Amino acid sequence: MEYCREKSWYVIRVRSQSERLVQVGLHKKKIEVLNPTYQVLSVRKDRRKVLTKPIFKGYMFFRALLDSESHMEVLKTPGVVEILRNRKGPTPVPNEQVENVRILEKHVGHCFHGTDLVVGDNVIVRDGPLTGLIGVIDRMDRKKLYIYVDAIPGSVMVEVKPNQVVLEKDTEYSLVTRK
Repeated sequence: MEYCREKSWYVIRVRSQSERLVQVGLHKKKIEVLNPTYQVLSVRKDRRKVLTKPIFKGYMFFRALLDSESHMEVLKTPGVVEILRNRKGPTPVPNEQVENVRILEKHVGHCFHGTDLVVGDNVIVRDGPLTGLIGVIDRMDRKKLYIYVDAIPGSVMVEVKPNQVVLEKDTEYSLVTRK
């Protein structure tokens, strides 16, 4: 296995929702960690809450002079699954890419993962006055979805926010688990 001879950034894969655990564990080992996050508004029926979420779910960056000992120390950290690597060994991330991630993290505007919604998807409205309504996405723009609803005498087009809907196929599992 080949290691870089200088202090470099690497990417680690972590267990689901263990980013904070890994960050604290590596910090205790005096290893520099970058866990870029963004804030999103969570809207529930009874409250609104600002949540901090990782930009790269399940992945974090760390900076170290990696050798076989430090490699094992990182892997022994609770929540760490693996260090991303190629066939030669752990792959360093170029400093320019890490700087781009830092800039992305400082972005003050809306920073969020692209939705998995596309025109033609069957969706169910999960929030607001139209809760339970089932329709098909007819068109989209940055802040609104236009949903085609097949009504008995004709058809209706409604306008909702993307965070108010879920894919119909995603709700099938939640309906089964509630029984």
